Amino acid sequence: EAAGEKPEEILGLLREQSALYARLESFAARQRSLVRAEETAPLLSLLADRQRLSVELTRLARRLEPVRRGWSAFRERFTASQREEADGLISEVTRRLRKVIESDEKDARVLSVRKQSVASSLQATHSVGQAIGAYRSPAGAAVGSDRLDEAS
Repeated sequence: EAAGEKPEEILGLLREQSALYARLESFAARQRSLVRAEETAPLLSLLADRQRLSVELTRLARRLEPVRRGWSAFRERFTASQREEADGLISEVTRRLRKVIESDEKDARVLSVRKQSVASSLQATHSVGQAIGAYRSPAGAAVGSDRLDEAS
């Protein structure tokens, strides 16, 4: 479904896009706080919401594709105030998208560090388990029983 050629229709799509990116930005901020607080269940729910929003953004991007390809020609049909509004909406979407990407990159780094920390903890736990297992081995038991025999 392509966007109509009327400036007001195009502006409507740009307004819708701006509103969706505002939601995405708020989701990114919420995600950041959930990542920091290590709240897994709410984070997974939020990620599902972000996925649904991503589907909406993809649908809208398809509708705006003909406009994007022919932007100069479409923009020429706008009045001065419509051009100003369109330019402002596009700038706002670009700013919001950059902010979301930066936030997501920070979250990815936090999660990566956390993953490495958990992996190190699991490795340490595994090593401790191996050490305990060595003490429980038959050879370890024989050494312990020898000592008990000597002490008796």
